[in-house]
Amino acid sequence: MVEDDIALRMVEALQDAPSLQLYQMRALIDVLLDDPKREMASRLKLHLGQAVRFIDHRTGQVRHGKLIARHDKQATVLEEDVRRTWKIPYVAIDSMSAEPSAQAKPYEPPPEPAAQMANATFKVGDKVTFDDAKGIALVGIITRVNRRTATLQAMDGRNWRVGFELLRHVLDV
Repeated sequence: MVEDDIALRMVEALQDAPSLQLYQMRALIDVLLDDPKREMASRLKLHLGQAVRFIDHRTGQVRHGKLIARHDKQATVLEEDVRRTWKIPYVAIDSMSAEPSAQAKPYEPPPEPAAQMANATFKVGDKVTFDDAKGIALVGIITRVNRRTATLQAMDGRNWRVGFELLRHVLDV
């Protein structure tokens, strides 16, 4: 790929440069990249669902993905090939409008997480099971339904207050 060739030629050209000059160059580049005008210009070119290419900060390799979230200083990009998300500064992202993968299907946000089991599904007298802090399954009878928890008496006589998301109904057969 063209970007990889350019990167390799830059590395070769800088290979023999003194460390102090490399550090000075890095400082100057950091100043240029931190310019708010540059960040804003990069940010304005991007929209959710857009196919983009970005630089892997660890290797300098160009990767491809889809913009799925925008934040203040960075964006979240989904690299679809490996199903991995990246948080990337806007200045390290470029749109791929001229490339064929820009015709990819539009971004569809993930479905909302399933709602937690409401206390309406539990009532006084229900037989339930839950796991204690040690992972041992305990069975008990609900004695009181609170707003976020149920108070129950376990079969061994101990009282517990347990969140509804940790409770499961027991069916007697």
